[in-house]
Amino acid sequence: MKEKESSKDYLIIDNMGRVKVPSQLLEHANIHSSAAIQFFNYKNYIVMKQVEFSPVLLEENKDKHLIRTIDNLGYIVIPKILREIHDIDLHDEIETKVLNESIIFEKKREPNKSRALIKKDIEPELSELSLLEIKAGRIKLPASVLKSLDLEGHMQLQFFIKGRDTIVAKKHSYKFLTEGNLFFTGQSRVIKKDNYLNIPKKLRIHLNIHSGDILEIKTIGDKLIIKKAIENDILV
Repeated sequence: MKEKESSKDYLIIDNMGRVKVPSQLLEHANIHSSAAIQFFNYKNYIVMKQVEFSPVLLEENKDKHLIRTIDNLGYIVIPKILREIHDIDLHDEIETKVLNESIIFEKKREPNKSRALIKKDIEPELSELSLLEIKAGRIKLPASVLKSLDLEGHMQLQFFIKGRDTIVAKKHSYKFLTEGNLFFTGQSRVIKKDNYLNIPKKLRIHLNIHSGDILEIKTIGDKLIIKKAIENDILV
């Protein structure tokens, strides 16, 4: 029975809004029992990923950050707000995939639609996506991000704004003109010791970013893209 359950490619929402995630999926996503799990909305999918928080932070910000705890049987509640966004009801079946230490959920589609689309649609972008907690205005850039942008400690980054919800950082240059849909903010910061990057207060206010918030970090070309994991207008 256990082997059959772990091989299913879909899960069923129970009466409490929970799913039981098979141990095989948890192992592939490097998710452990009693771990803090961050949920966020990404395109047409719900993504869950293990994150590290102190117990106090987890308790105080549980609802704000859509953080839940997975129990030792693999049960976890998918936040109601995300189920509503994706029109997922109790007892619905949801498809699952593991990509880059994240588990991807999507409401089960009609049989004639190819499940391969999940991987095709989001794997390139999700492979470059990191979830980082901001503390005291700083984030710690992963080595993979620094490598992809050819960055090192003590390098200076310039900050731009894209739209109403995105910060873009690039290597410092002496070209301060607006670039396409990027607007230079006049702000720049140096990558500090241990790869910490301070997000200017002016930009944190612009995006309503506070200490303890979770940020989506990804790289596109020579740009570091920063935005909140859950956009404010989604939660209204």
